[in-house]
Amino acid sequence: MSHFILTYGYNDTPERAARRPEHLDHLAKLQAEGSLLLAGPLADLSGGIIVLTADDVEAAQALVDQDPYTRYDVTKNRELKEWKITVGP
Repeated sequence: MSHFILTYGYNDTPERAARRPEHLDHLAKLQAEGSLLLAGPLADLSGGIIVLTADDVEAAQALVDQDPYTRYDVTKNRELKEWKITVGP
């Protein structure tokens, strides 16, 4: 398994509030399945970061693509990168 970091900003849309419960349910499902390590908004609420585990970048992208925030274009400037952890569990 590899680790991936997703960073993103938010589009100015009412869909963000409307889709938040679905987004949180999606994240909870990923966490229960062992695919999500961490997730949350930036302190200034300009965007967020999600840390995923997946076999490869295609599998990680599939997890991102299933997120209601992605499907309903709530997020922008999404960037998914593999992360090589040097220090930590």
